[in-house]
Amino acid sequence: MSTPICSTGASNMHLALNVTDIGRQRGGNESYLLGLIDGLRSLPTDDDRFSLIACRAGMKDLLVVAPPDRFRLIDTGPYRRWPSYLWQQTRVVRELRADWYLSTFLLPPVVPCRAAVLIHDLSFRAHPDYFPAAIALYMRVLVGLAVRRADVVVALSEFTRRELQRFYPGAVRKTVVVYPGIDRAFNAAVGGGDDLARQAYGIARPYILAVGNIHPRKNLARLLAAYERLRTTHTDAPIMVWAGVERWGSDELIGRARAAGVQLIGRVQAAHLPALYRGAQALVYPSLYEGFGLPPVEALACGTPVIAGNTTALPEAVGDAAITVDPLSVDQLASAIEQVAFDANLRAVLRERGLRQAARFDWATSAAQLLAALRRAL
Repeated sequence: MSTPICSTGASNMHLALNVTDIGRQRGGNESYLLGLIDGLRSLPTDDDRFSLIACRAGMKDLLVVAPPDRFRLIDTGPYRRWPSYLWQQTRVVRELRADWYLSTFLLPPVVPCRAAVLIHDLSFRAHPDYFPAAIALYMRVLVGLAVRRADVVVALSEFTRRELQRFYPGAVRKTVVVYPGIDRAFNAAVGGGDDLARQAYGIARPYILAVGNIHPRKNLARLLAAYERLRTTHTDAPIMVWAGVERWGSDELIGRARAAGVQLIGRVQAAHLPALYRGAQALVYPSLYEGFGLPPVEALACGTPVIAGNTTALPEAVGDAAITVDPLSVDQLASAIEQVAFDANLRAVLRERGLRQAARFDWATSAAQLLAALRRAL
């Protein structure tokens, strides 16, 4: 474990956060960091200090969410690749003389204070076949080092905590679970700009929505098969809309999806996503592996029914507010989509359950839990 170069009493703490994922279109990593910053900002105490170590691409977003009276922003210039990026982090943290350093997945070779590592999931260990071999090996080696060296390991769910126990048994005693929160923009209040947001992507209602990168673990091939089956029995089936970035190995699937009439809209601007959720009859999220699963909870917060896989961390995220299915079963997926698409009463029931479930996840609570865990470990 690393050793602090300075320490403070329990009343105040200086936390340096590696937020270089912000501005780099890093999906869930970026969303989590922005939400955590918002949660830290909303805490009532001014005793703690927060320094955000950012790359140039993220400064615009950070200037909006991180007021200078609560946060110090460190612009490290253009993003650097490993290993120079990690050594850069060491230098900056040493200059800051922080009590704690928090980073996502990786830690620098030397951390001159106590270190916490945030683990979203361990898909690269559980399913290395989902990744190019070089990336799976890179993550396995560097995340393993980070987990062993960290003073605190932050897991996004009980499922991820169990996965840490499975792959890194020595990390269990220093692992804490801090659920993510939900951005306040995700709410059920239909705005005047909702129609315009959907029109920006050429989406006509009714539609079923899938959100997430087009990646093997998102299980979109089975979702496509379920949709094709639904359309053979229901010519009036709603449109299927996929929002997400194409990743490795997705060319064949994308071709099939287009041939089946799926509307692929690519990356969605963050400001437009709540409107897309609110306009959908349902969000379908049949992922095979999730460390938490933000999109289903975002959709629930928008009053949108959710169909989700019943494995990994998704049951923790959606509770009893969603229709959960075996993600390996095309039959169950097709049946669930059919139920939600053609039963308005069911959609109304799911909407009310979803709003209650989503209210459990709050960034201020998440931030307070994180700081409490770090304070206990000082």
